[in-house]
Amino acid sequence: MPSLRKSRKRPLALAYVRVSTAEQATEGASLDAQRSALEAETKRRGWDMEVVADEGYSAKDLKRPGLTDALDRLDRGEADALIAIRLDRVSRSVADFAGLLSRAKRKQWRMVLLSPNLDTEDAAGKFTAHVLAAAAEYERDLIGARTREGMAQRRADGVHVGRPRALSEAVVSRILTERAQGGTLRSIAEGLTADGIPTARGASSWSTSTVQGVLASSTARRLSIAR
Repeated sequence: MPSLRKSRKRPLALAYVRVSTAEQATEGASLDAQRSALEAETKRRGWDMEVVADEGYSAKDLKRPGLTDALDRLDRGEADALIAIRLDRVSRSVADFAGLLSRAKRKQWRMVLLSPNLDTEDAAGKFTAHVLAAAAEYERDLIGARTREGMAQRRADGVHVGRPRALSEAVVSRILTERAQGGTLRSIAEGLTADGIPTARGASSWSTSTVQGVLASSTARRLSIAR
């Protein structure tokens, strides 16, 4: 909330530090080194600072406990800025980072990075945010185009595309009956394959895991109750 921010004598920055286990040994980007750099920057700006750490987490997505908590606090107005030494400490996805910038603008907190030099409260930072948002949109469009092209090629190759085909109740009932009679998953799978019965995904060969999936399905449960 803006009122909480106004009540603070000095801005409060949440200094986000992250390192994965592999990076600790190979990149030298230790948590202590990140803390020191961020402490120097917040001191230069005259800000108070609290450290938020995610140790042993990658940046493949934003699902990290420390970051999640920091973002929630920022949204509630309990802090004024999220600061990190580099973009890859926060996110390695342009789309995710663009989403964070949009969230910061909407919830009225600021994002600061030491590298690249970015502060969403100055003109250059706002320009960078617009560029990243445009790049994220372009990335989404490319992914969509690749997906459509791939699906078209699969259709041309005769592969079923879309929701899995539903198995008939007769096939599910057969599997339930054979299992109740002591049939193993392997023997049931081999029998279905030998009889040329396709799986729900249209495959000609059954596996034990596919049979197990049918036995655990809602259709199988319903048929078992009805028996």
